Amino acid sequence: MAARKQTVVELPRMQMRAAFVPSTYNDESRTIELTWSTGARVLRGFWDTYYEELSMEPDAIRMDRLNSGAPVLNAHSSYSLGDVIGVVEKAWIEDGEGRALVRFSDREDVAPIVADVKSGILRNISVGYSVHRFEQVEGGDEEIPVYRAVDWEPHEISVVPIPADAGSQFRSADTTPKNECVFIKRGAAAATGGDMATKLKTEADKRAKREAEEDKEEEGVRAEDENEEREGEEDDEEEDDASEQRNAGIKAERARVTGIYNAVRSAGLSNDYAAELVGAGVSVSLARKKIIGKLAEGQADIRSGGGSRVETQDDARDKFVRGVEASIIQRAGLLPLMRKANGGSYAVEPGEFRGLRLFEIARDSLERSGVKTRGMDQMTLIGKAFTNMRSNITQSTSDFGIALENVMHKVLQAAYATQPDTWQRFAARGSVSDFRVHNRYRMGMFGKLDTVNENGEFKRKPIKDAEKATIQADTVGNIINLSRQAIVNDDLGVFASLATALGRAARLSVEIDVYALLAENGGLGPTMEDGKTLFHADHGNIAGTAAYPSVVAFDAARQQLAQQKDPWGNEFLDLRPALWLGPLSLGSQARLLNDNQYNPDVTGKFQVANTVRGIFNDVIDSPRLTGNPWYVFADPGTAPVLEVAFLDGQESPVLESQDGWNVDGTEWKVRFDYGVAAVDYRGAVRNAGANAPA
Repeated sequence: MAARKQTVVELPRMQMRAAFVPSTYNDESRTIELTWSTGARVLRGFWDTYYEELSMEPDAIRMDRLNSGAPVLNAHSSYSLGDVIGVVEKAWIEDGEGRALVRFSDREDVAPIVADVKSGILRNISVGYSVHRFEQVEGGDEEIPVYRAVDWEPHEISVVPIPADAGSQFRSADTTPKNECVFIKRGAAAATGGDMATKLKTEADKRAKREAEEDKEEEGVRAEDENEEREGEEDDEEEDDASEQRNAGIKAERARVTGIYNAVRSAGLSNDYAAELVGAGVSVSLARKKIIGKLAEGQADIRSGGGSRVETQDDARDKFVRGVEASIIQRAGLLPLMRKANGGSYAVEPGEFRGLRLFEIARDSLERSGVKTRGMDQMTLIGKAFTNMRSNITQSTSDFGIALENVMHKVLQAAYATQPDTWQRFAARGSVSDFRVHNRYRMGMFGKLDTVNENGEFKRKPIKDAEKATIQADTVGNIINLSRQAIVNDDLGVFASLATALGRAARLSVEIDVYALLAENGGLGPTMEDGKTLFHADHGNIAGTAAYPSVVAFDAARQQLAQQKDPWGNEFLDLRPALWLGPLSLGSQARLLNDNQYNPDVTGKFQVANTVRGIFNDVIDSPRLTGNPWYVFADPGTAPVLEVAFLDGQESPVLESQDGWNVDGTEWKVRFDYGVAAVDYRGAVRNAGANAPA
């Protein structure tokens, strides 16, 4: 067996490109799924140039830090609490990839990042990790070695504007934490060349010196050339004449590749550009000149208006708004609601505003903006606090108004999130871009492919027209008023109840509309594009026998659902039951049938197996359904019957403030844009039901 040499080297924390899975974003919980590693091979150059592979075997990865609430950072920055923009809810290994579910913070400063992630503007992430043990798996004296990380630990995930290239890594500053990593080399080469630990330390010292000299441009080039010459001299002493030129060439190429990547990263440019320079065969000196030219082009773009502008905000104002929000939420008794909506975690810190009445906060906001309130009566002061512009130039909203609106918005969203509903369990969710009528098309299947005759002639397959359904979004909403008297009286109960009631009303609006659609035409559902009701004999989705929930009735619904054909009638859809929906009076019987091991309909000495046990993933009973009818639905993700479409995918209500003084107080408008429609009849079966047998 080949000799193996173990060496301990200090390595900085490393970073690797990764990606979001945008389709998994959940607006209510602010969560999204991502892939944080595939174990792809990358080029490294810490103590020597080598390729790195990350083993994706579960026993090679220390997952404890990720699964203990690891932070989601803003571009790997960890210098303040504000750099933490989210948390890793859970992480796992699936199909040889590292996957994770992360939840974003609901802080206002994080909202723009979440919005860009949701809209697909920010798509890149980078994972920070440490390697504790490498094993060489490929390579040797004549080629760059390949080391596989067999003991490594991811510790944070960052949202980044430009990810690290798959063939490189970021070099950390001297202040970056380091960890000891064991390198195990294979083969005879590992046992030659004297004390390897001493040699590695010497090479690391030389490389650190060369990196420091790179910033000196041409002087650094000369210093690097001198280092390479000295390395060549050492090689002359260690290697025989036959291998001298070969080893010198390998070292020179490694130094060139590493030097170019380091120079590109120091300039903040893309590693794609570094790969381009390496592939062109340019020297480190020429690469630096090209990098300077590239940077000059970027500066010209910024001067001509192509760059971005950064504007700072007033920290004192932000602290005022956050403190007032925390004070109102705490005093109004809204903490339980906020914590329930945020998974049990929601901290507030009112600071200097702890215990202040609304009137006192209004006066403080005016004093902070330079308005003298001495001698001002309460009603006038409250009115001034709402209408006082913070700047005559910017015409920005008053700090007091912003704070109240922020609280109203957060409470509204929390109440919406915690209001129970059932429609999401059996109806599909969609999105529309405007208020026009939008089509939902369903294509048919071709059936089996046609046999090709002996002449090799392929038949043309005709494509029939797609089946169409339509859906349209409408707007629902209300305007509410918080009077000056309520603020003077410090009536936080009124304030809290208004916000929570509106949030719950928004959620209930969708629930009520879905069930109202199902109840149209005497419970047969809305009229479809073909002029027939959703549940119709011609649609093949009405049970032939009205029956009380039973094993026989459930099995009949299963068969009826599976026999539905595609819109062209070419092939069976073979749909399977996933959900049962019915009135409260039948819910217990449905659960009994779905959970019982034995058939409860059979009485006697012998027990008979329940053939429909576990047929449904979910049993839903609702007070919004009355009488005996019940329904069986297929999975709405694969065979949607009812759809709720939200405008631009915004699945929660929007709060807007009312400018001016049309009323004796301030007004807020709550708006919710969505539409409900039946989009297909094949994914459900309706049974008219019957009374329980005597």
